[in-house]
Amino acid sequence: MDILLFIKMAVIAVSGIILIAIAVKRPSLAGFFEKAGLSGIFLFALFIPVKDGFAIFGMVVTVAFFIAYKIAKRDAGVPETGFNIPILIYTGIVIASLFWTYSIKDSINEGGEIVYFVLFFFAAATLLNTKKRIDFIVYTFTFSISVAIVYGLFQGIFINALYSSNRLAGLIGNWTGFPVQVSYGLVVIAAYYLIGFKKHKKEAGSEKAPSLMPAFLFGMLILAGFLDIVFSKARSAWIGIIPAIFVLMYLKSKKLFLVVLVLLLVLNAGFFSISKTFKSRMLAMFKPKIYKMESKSHGDIESHIALVESAWAVFRRFPLTGVGVGAFSKYFDGHKAVHFPWYYNPKTGKSLYDLYDNWPENGYMQTLAETGLFGFLALMWLFFLALKRPVKLFMNTDDGFKRKIAAMTLGASIVFYGSFAGVSNMSNNELTNLWFFFLALFAAANLMSRTISKSKDFRNPKNAITEK
Repeated sequence: MDILLFIKMAVIAVSGIILIAIAVKRPSLAGFFEKAGLSGIFLFALFIPVKDGFAIFGMVVTVAFFIAYKIAKRDAGVPETGFNIPILIYTGIVIASLFWTYSIKDSINEGGEIVYFVLFFFAAATLLNTKKRIDFIVYTFTFSISVAIVYGLFQGIFINALYSSNRLAGLIGNWTGFPVQVSYGLVVIAAYYLIGFKKHKKEAGSEKAPSLMPAFLFGMLILAGFLDIVFSKARSAWIGIIPAIFVLMYLKSKKLFLVVLVLLLVLNAGFFSISKTFKSRMLAMFKPKIYKMESKSHGDIESHIALVESAWAVFRRFPLTGVGVGAFSKYFDGHKAVHFPWYYNPKTGKSLYDLYDNWPENGYMQTLAETGLFGFLALMWLFFLALKRPVKLFMNTDDGFKRKIAAMTLGASIVFYGSFAGVSNMSNNELTNLWFFFLALFAAANLMSRTISKSKDFRNPKNAITEK
């Protein structure tokens, strides 16, 4: 078992027992437990783009004190977030796969992470129950990701990433997760700070123009973030951030959408002309053998395709159950006959069996192979709702705060779905937990508005009757 996951589970178990005992005897400490849980969310938002280990500690604190808070409040209910049914079905399938998994060790590892993310989601959705709290957490994440973006820009210049095969790893030291985290940051900055999503009303007059200096600084930060993604040569991040930005621009203004489209085309044309490594990685998605322009020891896209095909072969063998969450690599190693075809290495000119990786490098195919058709459908249901509900809220409210939250969540989901085609999966510490975090912010905003409306109805029953 992964030692980090074991430590997290052990800490939660021990602290849970202690906190349960305290919460049962001292329900008056509910307020303290609530504030302690909020401090964990703050640590997560502060450190997730900087140091993953500290962010995970924040999640441990959040989940442990959230459980104590619920016990102290004598509340065993699960908050209705709008995503409960698919999340609970998918989580149930993940847990059930322990009974038929090909590798109990890997399933406990991966399944434990997923269950842990779900608990964090419900904790954050419950504890972030005011606009002030949500704003503060968004500000915290924005500060942290801004530091990471600036660091990444100088790191890219220092390692000459534009003209070499070197890739950014960022402060988290991960060249696959860092550019996707930057993409999340760009969405938050664009939706929450740069773009005014408040509906215009003729009788209300025009909105005040944003201050020039903050807009300039955030604009420069967004440009630096795009350069980070280019320096990282991350195709999955590129696949996610481009449609996410386009959607946000379109929601704001069709003219702005066209301006951004032209700007991105110009920037990409420039990068293609001056960086062979960037050009080769992007074009390799359409013509795999072009990757010979890069000095690598494997065929990259061709091997990615072969890994996806191997996952499809596993799914065809176990279409309903899969081989168990997290168990694909173990099954893959033991049943290499499912892997086809052998990939062509353009550098050596030989056909070799792919040995550099043993997971599908595609979250969609990994979900099919590990949890079967029903697990995949439950997850796709959740993915669909994470698009539908933000769009619905954005279109149906005049509240500027809610529209920003909706736009931010919509953009973050699009980024995540792009990364899911390459570097991410449902147990990814640096990417999936951050997506659940944005879903929790959206759910918290909805729960907050319901609480306010109910309190108003309680104070004035006539309003409730009228609305009904």
